[in-house]
This record gives sequence, structure tokens and C-alpha cells, in this order.
Amino acid sequence: METIKAIIRRKGEQPTNNELRRQGWVPAVVYGSDVQNLPIQVNGRELDQALRHQSTNKPFKLVINGNEHPVMVYELQRHPVKGSILHADFKKISMNEKVHTSVPVLLSGDPELGVATLVRHSVEISCLPGSIPESFTVNVDGLNIGDVVLAKDLEIAPDVDLGIDEMEVIVSVLPVKAQSDESVEAEQSAEAVAEEAGSPTEEAKNA
Repeated sequence: METIKAIIRRKGEQPTNNELRRQGWVPAVVYGSDVQNLPIQVNGRELDQALRHQSTNKPFKLVINGNEHPVMVYELQRHPVKGSILHADFKKISMNEKVHTSVPVLLSGDPELGVATLVRHSVEISCLPGSIPESFTVNVDGLNIGDVVLAKDLEIAPDVDLGIDEMEVIVSVLPVKAQSDESVEAEQSAEAVAEEAGSPTEEAKNA
């Protein structure tokens, strides 16, 4: 579990959000059953590193004034161009109580025929925070056109509950799309124009 250190922000005593960001901090809020919208600030570089080491759907250890609190990232606001984190919302949790979250689905391998397509990019689950998987990997080796992988086919630990119908399609193998007639015609037309442009005109021949 990644650790993130935080400092409590008190009204009237701290810089504005923009000033904090210029100083390398990320303004944030933590809330939960025993915490009501506590404003904090976390080191931007430290938060980035923590998010690189584990996905946002897993619990983090938030240290505030020396006290450790298990939290999950509820929301991240990023700069639309730079991608830097502008604000973070953390939800305090109990490691002994189940949480609802979503887990990304990844593909591995290549089907025998066709193209493997993710119908769902993530799957909702319910389990204790310590049992949340990083991802579900679906191996599509040997699959053929028309084959599907259902939610019930995912490799899920016994202590993890699916949050969707087990018959829901997760991966589908589709045929490779052939070039449309329109694109073929467009290419032929372009080639004809190029040939015509490259051939000498009657005036040029008679010159």
C-alpha cells in the first residue's frame, strides 16, 4: 500500500489553491464516516509517484499529523493540457469493510482469427480493500470470430464479488473490417486524377 503524507489546511492560514500548486502542492479533501470534508494538501510529486506504483482503485495510506488513515482516491481533477493533478478527493475507508470499486480489464495474446475487442473496459466488484486486484487480464489466444468472454469467465478470487451480471459480455472477437467500397472508389478516383495530371495535354503535345 502506497503512503501519501498530507498537511491539514486551515482557513485563512494557507495560500490559495493556485499558490499551493505553484509551490508543488496539490489541494485535496478527505472525507468519510468520521471525517467531514477535511481540507488538506499533498506533495504533487509524491502523489504522482504513488499513482504510478498502484492504480487509483486500490487503497492508499494517508498520513495526517503522524496518524495513518486508509483511503481510496474518489476523484482526481487534472489539467486539460498538461495532465498534472489539480485537485484530489480521498475517501476514508475501513480495511475490515467491503468497498465497491471498478477494476480495469486488460487483453493479452492474439485470437486465431479476427480482432479481440473490449466491450467493457472495467468491471465493478465488491470486496475488502486489501483484496482489490490491480486488473483482470483476459487471454484471447486461440479465440475465433464470434467468440466472447463473459464476466463469469474472469479469474476472480473467491473473496471478490462481481458487481455485474455474470453473463455480461466483456470481450468479443470481431471480423477484421475490409475496406469499404467508398474508400476503394476514392482511391481509384485519386489514382485517375494523378495519372491525368501526370500525362501531357494535347496542347503540350502539339507545342
